[in-house]
Formats: sequence, structure tokens, C-alpha cells
Amino acid sequence: MKKVLAISLALLMLVVVFAACAPAAEQEAEVADESGIKIGFSLSTLGNAFFVGMRAGIVDECKAQGVTLVETNADGDIATQAAQMEDLISQGVQALIVNPVDSDAIVASEKKAAEAGIPVIYCDRGSTGDDYTAFIATDNVAMGVLAADEIAAFLTDRYGEAKGNVVEIQGLIGTSAARDRGEGFNTTMAEKYPDITIVAQQAGDFNQETSLNVMQNIIQANDQIDAVYGHNDDCTLGALKAIESAGLLKPVGEDGHIYIIGIDGIYDALTAILDGKKDATISQTPVIMGGSAVELALKVINGETVEKDILNPFYVIDASNAADPENWANATHE
Repeated sequence: MKKVLAISLALLMLVVVFAACAPAAEQEAEVADESGIKIGFSLSTLGNAFFVGMRAGIVDECKAQGVTLVETNADGDIATQAAQMEDLISQGVQALIVNPVDSDAIVASEKKAAEAGIPVIYCDRGSTGDDYTAFIATDNVAMGVLAADEIAAFLTDRYGEAKGNVVEIQGLIGTSAARDRGEGFNTTMAEKYPDITIVAQQAGDFNQETSLNVMQNIIQANDQIDAVYGHNDDCTLGALKAIESAGLLKPVGEDGHIYIIGIDGIYDALTAILDGKKDATISQTPVIMGGSAVELALKVINGETVEKDILNPFYVIDASNAADPENWANATHE
């Protein structure tokens, strides 16, 4: 018995020593777990550089605030996201940050969260429901308007007036972002620039490969294309590949150049701008957006009242500022 007691005491001493010498990061993780604050994060996909940046903002802010993050990735599938949302709700998270695959389909999950007393913070994409607590995004309608104005300025410079043929590569149908970016663009074209013709509107699903295939078909059906507007940068990068493979690529500033503008400000888009292949992108701030979503969730958990709709800033990136290290894509690129 004495030997057993001696061994037990020795083991206890070792545990105390190892605990004292544990790395700071591990100790912080234990404190975070003991805080009892757990936030769930449901992401639509990681196959988009913008969402990778948004996720980084969420992860970093959770670490900075010392809270536990339980994250899921739906990989673009509506049914998968619904199942993952149900699992997050069953785990008893105190708030949900959600980037939905589909704005209509997410409503059922949103209602389940509300019934469980869990606040829902939508990030970048919203829902058509009304049981959410807050929606943080960029003004997608306003970005569509800005894209229309930028194209009109280019065409006016080329032809002396706002006229020409424009292609619109749409985002993923069913998302609030695609709907609003299309609305802002098309309303502005119809009301301010009636002599500009939208010769084609097809869904590129916010995906390069899909947009490449779509643009190839559009090129075959149209003899003259002056400009391309993509609902995100992947749409325009896919369109750019189609233009290049068709032998229609002319550098920015040369005769016959097809003007290309997208949205998001991802690194590959900035590279294409610096290479003289693409004209502009309307940059959002996804890292800031993600961090702000966590801050909102914590305020709600602490009983504070927050605004229901919150807008992040946006700005145009072209050759004059594409290399700026403060652009989110340059700052996060490894």
C-alpha cells in the first residue's frame, strides 16, 4: 500500500509540473472552453476565395475573444447545410453565424434556430425569412449600380456616348447577392443608359469553370461584345479565360479591348488587373465582415440590442491601386 501511495503521489507531482509548463496557447484554449461561450458557423463553401477570407476573419476574432467556434462547410449543398445547421442547434451553440447556400432554403433552419432561442447572424448572404437577428453584408444593389456606371464610362470614352453590347455573368441563382447585384446593374442600365444593350445574361454560379463554359457559348452567339459584368470575380475570371481562348483578348487600353469588371477583390482578380487583362473589381472587405459578425454575435449573447441590417464598405480597384498592400486579398495572400 505504501508503494502504491508513493507512485500515486509521484504521478500527481508530474501532472502539476506538466500543467505549469503547458504552452500559453493550450492554457488559453482551456480558458476559452471554460468560458462557456460557443458560436456555431455554417459556411456555404470554401471553394471561393472571398469566403476563405471571411472565414479567416471569423476564426481570428473568435480566438481574440476567447470563445469556442464550431464550424461547418456545406460545400454548396442545400441539404448538407440544413443537416449541419440542425446539428449545430442540437449542440447548444449560443449564436449562429450563417452564410447560406440558398436564401429561400435556409429559412426552415432559421426558424428552427429561432424556436431554440438561438440568434442567427447572416454574413454576406441573407435569407428571405424574418426570424434572423442581424444581417451583415455589403450593399449588393449599390455595387451593381457602380458596375453599370463604370461600364457606361468606358463605353462613353470608346464611342463618345453610352452605347454598346454588354454581357452579364450572373451569380448563383437563389442567393441574395446574385439577386441584388443583378437588380442594381439592370435597373441602372435601363434607367440611365438605355442605349447600352445587354446581349446575354446567364448564370455562372459564382464559379470560374461554369462561367468559362457560359462565356464560350455567349461568344459564339454574339459578333460584338464590348464589356462583361460578373456578379463576382470568379465569374469574370472564367469569362476572361473564354475570351483569351477565343483569341479576343486585347490588353487594357488597346483597340478592341473587352472591358471586364467583377466584384469581391480576390487575389487572382488583382493579378489579372496588374497583368492588363482585366479592368476592375469592386472590392468588399470579407475579413472585416467576418470579424464584425463575431462581434455582433457576442453582443447579442450578452443581451445587447443590435441593428438588423448592417453594411460594410466597398470600393473600386483598378490598375492604380491593385498592388496596394491594404487590399484584403494582398494582405491575406501567402
